[in-house]
Amino acid sequence: MTVKITWERASARRLERQFLDTPAGTGTPVADVVASMLAAHAQVLSAAELSVGVRAAGRTRTDVRAALWQADGSPASLLKTHGPRGTVHLLPIGELPLWSAALTVIPGTGRFAPDIRLTDPQATEVVAAVADALDGRTLTIDELDEAVVARTGPWAGDRVMPAFQDLWPRWRQVLHRAGQSGALCFAPNRGRKVTYTRPPRFTPLPTTEALRTLV
Repeated sequence: MTVKITWERASARRLERQFLDTPAGTGTPVADVVASMLAAHAQVLSAAELSVGVRAAGRTRTDVRAALWQADGSPASLLKTHGPRGTVHLLPIGELPLWSAALTVIPGTGRFAPDIRLTDPQATEVVAAVADALDGRTLTIDELDEAVVARTGPWAGDRVMPAFQDLWPRWRQVLHRAGQSGALCFAPNRGRKVTYTRPPRFTPLPTTEALRTLV
């Protein structure tokens, strides 16, 4: 049987599910609110704090940050990492096996010219190098540059990737893939410098199951 749903009903369902019609009750875990949103866009962290806060009664930015990082800087119930579209999102740490399996199906590095692009084996090598470099460590992007090149080869450090009127090392074109695969997530800033660490180890869901669940 085919069920027909109007745009009005679909929109109403979305407003209800994402706690925009009625905010989540006091005491609802922040991670549950983020899960209802299918990740919270966090390219600007204060915007993510606001988008979560308006969906949960009594929640503040302090609650969001407490859910994001423990006192030692390790992930708590949320992760700040590269999510949908390769951009920075907050994800519930318990959903990382789902998101990792689903997002890594998306083709990776084809938007760069052939002489800049990483091959598939090189991309796989870089992601493994990122995971190893960040295992139990917190590194700035410059420190991660050195660590990745040391684990792969000079080719990874070639400054050929156009970015913000500058050229970045070749390996960084798959920085988002490292995040999506669970090799990398953000850690608290070191002064004004962004830092990264490795999230807790996990086993991804089977791809078919992850895609079906996400859809």
